[in-house]
Amino acid sequence: AREIDIIQPPPATETIETLQALEPEGAIVEVLSGPVWEHLNFQFGPGRLERNPDSVNDNLNYRKAVAHAINKQLSVDEILAGQVEPLDSFVEAFSPTLSLGAWSQYDYNPDGASSFVDAAKADTGRDAIKTVFSTTSNNDARVKLSELFVDMFTAVGIEYENQLEDSQIFFGETLDNGRWDLGEWAWVGSPGFSGLISIFDVWDPEAPPPDGSNYYRWGTEDSSIIDADTARFAEIRDLLNSSVDQDVLIPLINEAENILADNVVLVPLYARLVTAAVWGDEIAGFKHNPTQASHTWNMEQWYRVDM
Repeated sequence: AREIDIIQPPPATETIETLQALEPEGAIVEVLSGPVWEHLNFQFGPGRLERNPDSVNDNLNYRKAVAHAINKQLSVDEILAGQVEPLDSFVEAFSPTLSLGAWSQYDYNPDGASSFVDAAKADTGRDAIKTVFSTTSNNDARVKLSELFVDMFTAVGIEYENQLEDSQIFFGETLDNGRWDLGEWAWVGSPGFSGLISIFDVWDPEAPPPDGSNYYRWGTEDSSIIDADTARFAEIRDLLNSSVDQDVLIPLINEAENILADNVVLVPLYARLVTAAVWGDEIAGFKHNPTQASHTWNMEQWYRVDM
């Protein structure tokens, strides 16, 4: 209705499509991947057994099966109307030029996933593999994702169950106590080395909650996985925080990314959309910025062209 000239609305696909319908009338709509990135993750502490007594998160073949069972492109198409590409690494949300795309090795491959399920059964001596998925029930995108997972998991021979919770419970008792089996939530990326280096703290084996942020409990004292990779990752984390030399930092970032991907500690899914629209026949100088700087970052350069 031209009551406003510029908007950065919540990233609902219905809103995006409504704005894009105005493009023939002069609206300029730009949809970009934002700094908030969603990921699938495994709990490695003993609390997961309260959620799923049959959890086999400590088995690498099982985790690889999950990574190959997820159709990330379908998830993006269904949840974000195909407006962005799936993530091949969380590093993309911080510094795309540094990303190795380390999770690209896990393509959507139901047959391969089924083979890894069989290998996990052989490793664990189980006749069946079960996953219990938990996330926030009052986030429409995550609810939709949980529904999509039903067919993806059952198609590769994994028994699957959704146990979603209100966000206050999930981000309170569940997260703090590690009481989930397979989970999903988001972190916020920021440009530059500082934010990227800081995110590695959330997998630091030496920093479990409440003092640290390794809610996954990968490599912590009570973890089901403590090995050479968790020990090396702890070393890398310390080295990252002891230098400002890019020639030192970049190889360490690459090594840490590969360790997390090769061990399937998490599965990056997608970055949330950040949308902006402007009436281009009225306002010039507007440049969409999907980072935390937001869409008003250069507003001193905006000017009217219709007056």
